[in-house]
Amino acid sequence: MRRRDFIKLNSFISGGWVMAQLIPINGFSAEATDCFQPSPLIKLCSDGKIIVYVIKQEMGQGVQTSLPMIIAEELEADLKDILVEAMPFDSEKGGQYQTGGSTSVMRQWMPLRKAGAAAREMLIAAAAKEWNIGVENCVASKSKIINTTNNKEIAYKDLISRAAGLPIPKEPELKNYKDFKVIGKPGQKKNNIKEIITGKMKYGIDFKLPGMLYAAVVRCPVIGGKVKSFDAASVGSVDGVVKIFELKEMGEGVQNRSGVAIVANNRWSVFKAQQRLKVEWTVNEEAAKVNSANYATTQKERLLKNPDIIYNERGDVVKDQNRKDASWVSATYQLPFYAHATMEPVNCIAQFKDGKFELWGGFQNPGKAASAGSAFFGLKAKDVFINLMPMGGGFGRRLSVDYCCEAMQVAKNIDQPVQLLFSRADDIKFDVFRPASTHLLAAKLDANKMPIQWQHDHITSPVGDSILGNKGNPGWLSIEAGGGAYGDVYYNIKGFRSTVSRVAPPVELGWWRAVNFTYNNVVIESFIDELAKKAGKDGLTYRLDLLKNLQPVKIKDGSLYDPRRMEAVLKLAAEKIDWTKKRASGRGLGIACCFYNHAKAYTAHAFEVSVDKTKKITIHRAIVATDVGTIIDPDGFANQVEGGFVWGLSAVMKSEITIEKGVVQQSSFFDFEVSRMPDVPKLEIHIIQSNEDPGGAGETSVPSVIPGIMNAVAAATGVRVRELPLKKSGYYFY
Repeated sequence: MRRRDFIKLNSFISGGWVMAQLIPINGFSAEATDCFQPSPLIKLCSDGKIIVYVIKQEMGQGVQTSLPMIIAEELEADLKDILVEAMPFDSEKGGQYQTGGSTSVMRQWMPLRKAGAAAREMLIAAAAKEWNIGVENCVASKSKIINTTNNKEIAYKDLISRAAGLPIPKEPELKNYKDFKVIGKPGQKKNNIKEIITGKMKYGIDFKLPGMLYAAVVRCPVIGGKVKSFDAASVGSVDGVVKIFELKEMGEGVQNRSGVAIVANNRWSVFKAQQRLKVEWTVNEEAAKVNSANYATTQKERLLKNPDIIYNERGDVVKDQNRKDASWVSATYQLPFYAHATMEPVNCIAQFKDGKFELWGGFQNPGKAASAGSAFFGLKAKDVFINLMPMGGGFGRRLSVDYCCEAMQVAKNIDQPVQLLFSRADDIKFDVFRPASTHLLAAKLDANKMPIQWQHDHITSPVGDSILGNKGNPGWLSIEAGGGAYGDVYYNIKGFRSTVSRVAPPVELGWWRAVNFTYNNVVIESFIDELAKKAGKDGLTYRLDLLKNLQPVKIKDGSLYDPRRMEAVLKLAAEKIDWTKKRASGRGLGIACCFYNHAKAYTAHAFEVSVDKTKKITIHRAIVATDVGTIIDPDGFANQVEGGFVWGLSAVMKSEITIEKGVVQQSSFFDFEVSRMPDVPKLEIHIIQSNEDPGGAGETSVPSVIPGIMNAVAAATGVRVRELPLKKSGYYFY
């Protein structure tokens, strides 16, 4: 879409139109009589093309395939007629551009269905007028209307002019699930698959503007430090360097560090100069004392004090942390910082002209990029126009806006467009990290060794402190609660209490794929297995016993939890891995589950592993059973589940960010390890078919991978590991 057309389109749209499902009173002509646009989401043209505008950002999860499929279904459009474009961002008009939390399909489901259905009804009405018959005698199919009285046909493209003048239905009739022809059908190729596999896909890092310069930043390695001085002459004879200047911190919520920017006319020169530039820092002395060992100790010591807040409390719970009664079982788990390590390091092109900014790049949260960046310069969000581009991975990294705000600051000092680049080392060392956390779990067991009281004390550095700029605000501690600690524990336990306390972080923090479920759910599902062993039961039987007589319930965040759906994925995973079959000595089975509440999804993973005397782990079988309601694109869904599996596999076995004297030690994939091809076994995916509204897929398949493998290793070895990654305890794949 051209910028001129975008402005024309948005003159018809008031703020928050996606949430309000607001569409014009009549379809309007976007290109004289050549096209009509019954919704901001669809434009039908006389050349037969149907343009679908996608408001969610493409970062490999396939929204530019799945979301148009929803419109195509209700519109009865031929998929080959559909072109997909990203909806340009406009801060004044609003809309749900933020892409995260596995909510893209879930939140767009009804707006897209209604948009497609409204367009279909308008085309049917136009054809009925053309033939002078009732609409009940017209049927839409494959981008045309069929007259059922004589089998005559009119293509959509030939109804554009007449349909454009009709009123738009406010509540169009939606199709019945049983009549779906596109949704849920396998074999749909990604719209951009050819460009991806041929290397023609243009990500932000590939884009170039005439006269564009390049920038890199030497950042303070310790959080909170400042530039004291720098020696521009230290870059020596590197050709092409245009300018070197101090880059300022940009305030709460931006998450960038003090540093020195280097601008050059090519990438090689800017990175060479970055390596050579000598900078003297005024270091934050407290932050410079932190290393991974003493940070972990600080978190453990915080467990001994009163908590900052209580997340949830119900039933008869004991508040004394000195639980000495023999009926109590307790365990402490520690999980590390993780980086995002997207294949495309973060980058952004910025240009400042006529008092306004224009940006090009990949952003999971373009609204925050516009508002946070403009505020630093005393401008308004409307003064930032953002050109949205595909991302080579997001995983929550691009919800933060440090990289684009830095690009804006550089562009303000340069009269040309400039692309700010993070090297791989920059991308890992100056990431916004998944928090490290320490968890004390305790349960009081009854005579049958079943928990009647449950306590979960969680020590962390909250993401809200960094990403929202609310350091020290107690209210934002609850942002860490999802995945069990908020009371969304999946089991029938009468007494429940969960708490959280904060410690100051040595790094900036951000959301990481599957967010707080990757710590809360992980430790809960591991501890449940510990309790099962105390009871002399296997992990499956113990979980199913805890789900008995539990009715559907709304948990604290308002999500509806249905224990029968959880029970179903557990049973399916167990069935597919032959849970009751006797295994050879040295092999172990592990199972774990997750209710991803805000994405309305239920998942269970089951694993069969063996561990040899050298602690080499072999995964013989890997099973996932999942219920996410209606699945739009089965092939794309499988890709998401497989990606989540690899993501979780990396976290449990290898990935870890460590700190020494306040400085992140990892800088690339050789030391921030992720799973490689030899690590990854075949994953068997089993889906519970459902007519429930769609839930999320991208993150929901991650959390139960981690405790599932931990539980399998414990079953195979008889040793329970409570600190991740497993490589710290000597385990390895190859």
